[in-house]
Amino acid sequence: MKKRRLQEFSMPSTLGQPKKEFRSKPHELTPSETDVISEQVPYSKDLRERLRALSSDMVASWSCEGLPAEVKSRDGLRRAARNLVERAQADISFVGWTMVTILSEVWRYQIASTAAGQRLLLLPDCPIAKQPVIEESCPVVCSPSCGIGTIWSAAHDSGWVVESSRGAVAAIGGLLTGQYQGILGVAELHDLEKAFGMLPAFAFPVAAVPFHSKDDSLAQTLTCNEGLLDAGIDVEWVLSLLGVAGGTSGPVGDYLPLLREASELFSFESISELAQRYSLGDGFGSVMQLDGKNKPAASKSLDVTARLAGEFLGRGGKFLRPFVTLAAYDALCDDFHEADKHSNGVSRDTARAAAVSIEIFHKASLVHDDIEDGDIARYGKPTVHLEHGIPAAINIGDYLVGAGYRLIAGLDSSPSVRSDLLTILSDAHVRLSRGQGAELWWREVDDDVTSAECLEIYGLKTSPAFEAAVAMGIRLAGLQPSDALSVSQYALHVGTGFQVLNDLKDWQGDLENDRRVAGDILGGRPTVMWALAIENLNEVGQLELLKLRKACFVEESSVHNSCSPVHTARRLYEQAGVFKKAAQIVEFERQLAADAIKDCKYSRLREVLEFLLDLAVPQQAIDDLMTTKSGV
Repeated sequence: MKKRRLQEFSMPSTLGQPKKEFRSKPHELTPSETDVISEQVPYSKDLRERLRALSSDMVASWSCEGLPAEVKSRDGLRRAARNLVERAQADISFVGWTMVTILSEVWRYQIASTAAGQRLLLLPDCPIAKQPVIEESCPVVCSPSCGIGTIWSAAHDSGWVVESSRGAVAAIGGLLTGQYQGILGVAELHDLEKAFGMLPAFAFPVAAVPFHSKDDSLAQTLTCNEGLLDAGIDVEWVLSLLGVAGGTSGPVGDYLPLLREASELFSFESISELAQRYSLGDGFGSVMQLDGKNKPAASKSLDVTARLAGEFLGRGGKFLRPFVTLAAYDALCDDFHEADKHSNGVSRDTARAAAVSIEIFHKASLVHDDIEDGDIARYGKPTVHLEHGIPAAINIGDYLVGAGYRLIAGLDSSPSVRSDLLTILSDAHVRLSRGQGAELWWREVDDDVTSAECLEIYGLKTSPAFEAAVAMGIRLAGLQPSDALSVSQYALHVGTGFQVLNDLKDWQGDLENDRRVAGDILGGRPTVMWALAIENLNEVGQLELLKLRKACFVEESSVHNSCSPVHTARRLYEQAGVFKKAAQIVEFERQLAADAIKDCKYSRLREVLEFLLDLAVPQQAIDDLMTTKSGV
């Protein structure tokens, strides 16, 4: 009897499978519905958006009175979904899909606001991916610009744990045991029915985006975007369920094509073509051939560094810096066009090449930073120095620096534009090195920095690359950056707020399962959290915290035995009011960034900068921190 009751209240189990039929029991539906129904995913994006909008409106109408009793049963939920399908004048086969959409709307905000590390995203392989499954827990993507990869990056940056939907059943078990407080599953229904059939509807915060797979031969003829749309996976919708950019799909959806374009600049084909055009070196952008043991095969010694540098450039990442450059360039060009003003900007092809250069510099800094910080993984693979040795890694990083400057020097632009771009990039390079050097020095001399000094280090380490990306886009469009707005002030406050917010996110979630936070204590890195604690604890608390760090250094137990130090540090941070003070800093930095752009007279450019601010330092994240006990 108990098992039957669970089935009666479980989520619909056969959505999105055109070939699988669903027969309802006579007492569950009206007589006209007892015929065989083939549950399907709505065939067009417009229809899916229509049904989602209706579902959202219906759920919003429940906000005052709460969830109506009549929809808490499976039959009641189906009737509500059928009513929406009929209002949309859609086929009855979409009722099951709409049931899941209603459930997702009920839980979306609670799931998105769950603490980092306690919300799980289940992602499928890209429908057109040709690569074999290498890691069962990771979804397979088709290219650097893959929509599944875009979702993965956005989720990872927002504190989600991301797993492959192949492990859906085991993941749901994590919800039942308390490991996760919310799950969003993007999966075929034969996976979802196994996993979500374990749960009563509305009893646990679970959202889902059902899709259906296509014939493999048909999938091979489609682009990534076409394949996802054809399967029923709307990237903008998934991003909105993740709570990206304030939890709305609009801004992300508007810029999604440009985000993908920026990613596509770093395919092996694009890198190789750029290398030939700008003489970046033989082999740069060519795929490194592997032998039978997955080791680099024999190659010309003069080509090895170029090949490895090009491979790392396209290996992974969000490619946000080139996106920022192109977004600023496009926006300002639109502003000029709308005002009927002549633009002295470069061609868009030249702007695309320049955008690649800033990612090259970023990747060079990562190679060197990973050596200095002793990091062991980057983009899901061993760091370059672990894979190829420290001497080779230093050389690869140096090669990338040279390639970046060589690219700028060869741009099809006036000498003044090239000179200004070199000034922007070299200034960012110097300031980044200053910030990294300050952190390394602090670790070496073991001298506590103040919170103000720590924020200055953040500004030097985080802001210059962001500032350079914005400034380059403006200059490429034909305007001096200082004539548009105070780019340096805007970038300083966005970068600083972003870094402090990341520090706070590291302390959210289940510390037993997320050890990133231990790096601040056990690794001895200067963070504003540590500085605020030292400044606000009494003498006894200060001594306990310093003793904790010293003990961690001696034991070198940052991986296996970090739970006790982390929990002790959390107690001391709470005692000092660190979390609330840090959240106030984030709020202050966001406001200063907003003030820096409010007088920008170029409306399209201002919209881009507002979007970037919402992306990096979302107001919703600040509100959640300010209203949560202890700020986390």
